[in-house]
Amino acid sequence: MLTFITDIVNENEPDLLTDNQHELLLIVSLEGQLLASYEPPLHGWSHERLCELTGSFPQQWEFCGADALIGQCFVGSTEI
Repeated sequence: MLTFITDIVNENEPDLLTDNQHELLLIVSLEGQLLASYEPPLHGWSHERLCELTGSFPQQWEFCGADALIGQCFVGSTEI
């Protein structure tokens, strides 16, 4: 499963979505191939919305491995 690291567990962690919430979500294989891109929701990405998307991701991404980026910011992976 692709795990997003955009939730904030404590106040010392950076908010990865603040400056990126209106950027494209890119799913990229571990070899660098673009697998999919998603337009941001009207009000921008939230951790909850990103997690809701995981149910629609193809199962083969788990086997080949994939990273998630919003714009240029790393926000998740199947390797976490």
